[in-house]
Amino acid sequence: MGMLSHPDRIRIVQLLRHSGPLEVRQIRESLQLPASRLSQHLTLLKTGRLLTERKNGRQVIYDVDEPSVGDWLLQGLD
Repeated sequence: MGMLSHPDRIRIVQLLRHSGPLEVRQIRESLQLPASRLSQHLTLLKTGRLLTERKNGRQVIYDVDEPSVGDWLLQGLD
C-alpha cells in the first residue's frame, strides 16, 4: 500500500493505533516531526482514508480509520 511507503507515515499510524485519537500537536511532539512535514503526511493518510479527522474547536484530532485500514494491515505494522 503506497500510503505506508514512508517511515514517518508508518510511525503516525502506529502511534495512533496504540494511543488512540490524538491532536496534531500531540502527534508532532510524540514523533518529533516538523509541522509542515507532519501536515503533508496527515493529508496523504486522510486522503487515502487510512485516518479520520475531526475538529474540536481549533484542535484537529486524528485517528486510525480501522474499517478502512483493515486488521491485516494494522497487524503487519505491529
